[in-house]
Amino acid sequence: MSEDRVLPSLAKSNDEYMAAYELLEDGMLEEAEKHARKSLEIKENIDALILLIEILEREGKETDALLKKLAETYPSNPETYRRLFLSNFSKNKDDALSYINKALTIVKKGIYYFDKSRLLFSMNRDLEALASIDQAIKLEHKNPLFWNMRGEILLKMKKFGEAKEAEEVALKLDPRNRDALINLAKIYLEIGEKDKARDSLLKIEDKDGLVNDLINKTMS
Repeated sequence: MSEDRVLPSLAKSNDEYMAAYELLEDGMLEEAEKHARKSLEIKENIDALILLIEILEREGKETDALLKKLAETYPSNPETYRRLFLSNFSKNKDDALSYINKALTIVKKGIYYFDKSRLLFSMNRDLEALASIDQAIKLEHKNPLFWNMRGEILLKMKKFGEAKEAEEVALKLDPRNRDALINLAKIYLEIGEKDKARDSLLKIEDKDGLVNDLINKTMS
C-alpha cells in the first residue's frame, strides 16, 4: 500500500481517537464510545483499544473480550499490562500486582512504580508501597503526584515529620495540589497545629464535605 493511502487513514483514526478522548474528559461516555470504536474501525491501534476499554468500564459494560484481545494483540507493550492492572485494581489485587510487575519488567517508568505503590498501599503493604514510590521519585523527581503519594504513605505510618516534608515538596511543585493540601492539613491536625491545618485547607478553592469536615476539626 502506498504512503499516500496509509497516512489519511491514520489521520482519520487519530481524529476519532482525540474526539473520543475529549468526550470522555467531558463525561459524554456514549459519544466517546462511538468515536473510539470508529477509530478502531479505521485503523487497529492500542491507544484506541485501551481508551475504549476505559470508556466501557466507566459505563459499567463488559470488557473481558477486549482485555483478552489487548493481551493477545499487544503482548510486548507495557501499556497492555498497565490497562490490565487498572481493570483489576478493585476486583483482584493479586492479579493487578502481577500485571504492573509485568509492565515494569518491560520498562521502568515512574508512573508504573506509582501505580504499584498505590496498589500496595491499598493492600496495607505500606513499607513496600513506600519503597515503590521512592523508585518512582528517583525516576521523576519533580512529579508532585509522586511526592504526595509518599506523604500519604508516611502519614498512615505516623511518620509525620517525613510526611510533612514530602507534602511540602509536592506543593512547591504544584501549589494548588488539592490532595497535598488535604494531606498536609491532616498532618498538622495530627501534630496539634490546627491553625496551620486550617490555613492549608483554606487554600482549596472548591471545598467539599471532606474539606469542610477537616476545617471544623481545626476549630474544635
